[in-house]
Amino acid sequence: MPDTPPLEKHHTPKDLSDRVALAITKSLRFFADVFFARRYGHRAVVLETVAAVPGMVGGALQHLRSLRHLEGDRGWIQTLLDEAENERMHLMTFLHIAQPSAFERLLIVLAQGVFYNCFFLLYLISP
Repeated sequence: MPDTPPLEKHHTPKDLSDRVALAITKSLRFFADVFFARRYGHRAVVLETVAAVPGMVGGALQHLRSLRHLEGDRGWIQTLLDEAENERMHLMTFLHIAQPSAFERLLIVLAQGVFYNCFFLLYLISP
């Protein structure tokens, strides 16, 4: 078995996009740590609601592209929607562990709205 790097080791940012991604990740992590503290079940519920967004957005855009080009999608739509469904099933599992409060439900709606629109725009401009 090959030697695995220690858990403390971190990928060193090489360019501007790496540094921006790291800064965004650290800031989101900070707010999540402050808000959820040690309530890991609640944190998982919110993360799982957001984790389904990329597959759903990708599937919808691939569907529209397929209709627009009048050609098949080679199975991508179903694959992306299956991924979104898989994340939804994870969410259903975590709901048995932690029931989100009314404020956490509002946070979920806001997070999904922001992430959906961000992924939508990123998928539109990426090649």
